[in-house]
Amino acid sequence: MGARKDNFIEAEKRLNEELKSENVQIKIDWWPGVGDDELILQAQAKKVADVFINSSVDIGWQLNAGLIRDVDWVGTSDVFKNMPKSYDNIMKYQNHYYGVIQDMDASPVFISRKALEGLGWTAAQIDELKARVDAGSFTFGELVDLADAAVKQKLVKVGFGVEDTRFEGWNYTFGNFNYNAEQNKMVLSPNTQKVYEFWYDALQRGVVTEGIADIDTDKAAELFIKGQLFAEFARTEFYQVMRKQLGMDDDLAGYEKWFKENAIWIPVPSVQQGGKPVSYSNPAMIYVGANVDDEKMPYVQRLIEHVLDADLQINHTLKSGKLPVTAAAQEDPRFQKMSFYKDHAYLIDFTKTRPAQMDYAVYMKSFTLGIDAILTKGRTASQAYELFKKDVQQNVPADSLIVE
Repeated sequence: MGARKDNFIEAEKRLNEELKSENVQIKIDWWPGVGDDELILQAQAKKVADVFINSSVDIGWQLNAGLIRDVDWVGTSDVFKNMPKSYDNIMKYQNHYYGVIQDMDASPVFISRKALEGLGWTAAQIDELKARVDAGSFTFGELVDLADAAVKQKLVKVGFGVEDTRFEGWNYTFGNFNYNAEQNKMVLSPNTQKVYEFWYDALQRGVVTEGIADIDTDKAAELFIKGQLFAEFARTEFYQVMRKQLGMDDDLAGYEKWFKENAIWIPVPSVQQGGKPVSYSNPAMIYVGANVDDEKMPYVQRLIEHVLDADLQINHTLKSGKLPVTAAAQEDPRFQKMSFYKDHAYLIDFTKTRPAQMDYAVYMKSFTLGIDAILTKGRTASQAYELFKKDVQQNVPADSLIVE
């Protein structure tokens, strides 16, 4: 658990100091970390942890399994005063808060500065690219063209890398939003075919390779450091992954110098001129177990609020490479010194996350079936879409699916 556990231990100390005047003390009993299957077994045995951490995507099935309870105090907590609307969407499910964001990330695209220089771009052109993406005057298609040119001119070996073929950032930019929050249903949209068309075109042009799914984040960092990868579609922590691989954990100034000389980052551009960029996240959430009653909840609330004390959030950022979640934490001098984190924190305002709907995992299995068909079986975009459509309708319950 690293910094997460350290933060709970420190939060326990701080809360107990406050509680001395009330003659109350809290004590955290630490259970071993377990997987989702074990969590379900714990629920069946009525032995659920009071507080645990899991992904934001897990709200739906955890609620259904009787693992968690609501935490509606989040809506009035001072910690989350003036929080971005995106947080509301992440922590809420079926009109209740069910989780507390423990950390945050976004999905900047990391681009090789050296490759752009090799394509004849000036320093000024490179440095203004992010502003052009923000303004909608540089599109996703133009980024694909740049990667294509970099590969064909042998400036890099690989055009695009991506942390996962399920990467939601590519869905968002093509308007392929696979979830309807109001109805709590997955959505089968014709826009999925646009995403498949991108995959097919990128494969034909050599921008992505058949083995793209095998280039995980660590491998992508290795390729990027060697100057062999044009662009990596990952999340915030990719910055920290490269720093670790370069052996610069204790040399922030040296790493920032390397980064400025070798890389730039932009949000995922819109496919349309004048469109808004997109960003994707998979934040960790703090959940409260179903066995916590209303009498115990105020103490659990105060413990969690201390975990989110500004200085503790930055301790976590330094160790994990994730973004802090509150504006107060972003004002910490240690955060302000880290230009990459400070400069891209604005992405949080429009960052979306994977839906907590229970059938999301099944839906995405069908979606990646289509991508795999393009990458490894020679299928066209329309063939991949038909395969996806058939599979998703067979496997996602009809009452959990909207067919557009």
